Amino acid sequence: MLACLVTVAFGSATATGAVTSGGGGLLLPKLPKISNVICLTGCAKIREVSVGGSVQITGTDMDSVASVAFRGQDKNIRVEPDLVTSTRVEATVPENAISGRVRVVSTTGSASGPSSQTLTIGEKSFSRTGKLTITDASTTPRKAFQYGFRRPALNFIVNGGAATVDLRVDVVNASGDVVRSRFLTGVKTGSSQKVAWGGLVAKGKTAPNGAYHFVVRGNDGTAASLSTRLKQRRRRAVHSAKVADPFSFRMYGFMFPLRGPHTYGDGIGAARSGHTHQGQDVLAKCGLPLRAARAGVVYYNDYQAGGAGNYIVINTIGTGGKSHAYMHMTARSPLKVGAHVKTGQLVGRVGTTGASSACHLHFEIWSGPGWYQGGTFLNPTPSLKAWDRYS
Repeated sequence: MLACLVTVAFGSATATGAVTSGGGGLLLPKLPKISNVICLTGCAKIREVSVGGSVQITGTDMDSVASVAFRGQDKNIRVEPDLVTSTRVEATVPENAISGRVRVVSTTGSASGPSSQTLTIGEKSFSRTGKLTITDASTTPRKAFQYGFRRPALNFIVNGGAATVDLRVDVVNASGDVVRSRFLTGVKTGSSQKVAWGGLVAKGKTAPNGAYHFVVRGNDGTAASLSTRLKQRRRRAVHSAKVADPFSFRMYGFMFPLRGPHTYGDGIGAARSGHTHQGQDVLAKCGLPLRAARAGVVYYNDYQAGGAGNYIVINTIGTGGKSHAYMHMTARSPLKVGAHVKTGQLVGRVGTTGASSACHLHFEIWSGPGWYQGGTFLNPTPSLKAWDRYS
């Protein structure tokens, strides 16, 4: 039997539908809600745009948007969007627009609340950067994790018509939404550049799991063209898993903690002498590396002869105060209590210390405020198996 730890101590209108008891009636579209506003073309900064430039407005139920309202001197100025999807609209900044918050207006005439971000309308006229060409590019790693030990980074070389150029590098999700941008000024043409992303989007929130790619643009928002070699590589990547798109990667929130061949043992509820099993056992060869499933801060690093053996507890970041516990390690983790840990960082190695009869990881997840801090143990098996599938 495998063991585990023994207990230690401006005015908006809400759109609604009228439905009759017979199931009929009119259902009106939901009111769109804005989450973020950024500049796309004609940009000086992420939220500073010239008249004639364009902006991206992301949010929910955006496919019901009929117009975008910019601030004007006397009243709002409404324009038809250039593009509409369920998650975003794009619109051109009209003449006489002034700095302020923006709104979107649905097909029913209902206006959303104002954006929480202020859009600055710059005095500089919108002008094109000129032709830019990326001659070489690569992105590593291809699979990355939020708050990770290794962040996805684009290495690239760009050529242009001037000795120096101003650039922006966007992170774009599978729906085409720009989720993060970085501005580079005075870049020497022909020089090698590197831009990385840690998985955070607006207001410090983490991006959802999925596919992303980098896009290099001039400061006017026009995407750089690609060399013939890069175009061919991208085409091959579409048809072959062995060829990597030089701009693409996948981002995930958690990493499966055990790196090597493994099988699943007992989960929550299995019988133990005097107590109930509170985690999931993952059987594997002793000595295999254990890595942090999620970044956080070390709360406990100790040894328990009659239960967990060498174990470490990490209070994780961005999970509502959840804790992860790793038990039966070969030796005490080198991480000190209070140390900050990144996703994927080595925390120890598979062992069979404490009350254990085989090499394995006993892994626990506790709800906030954490492991024996007022939280309760949760079933980690579904999470582990989900992380296992993509890690």
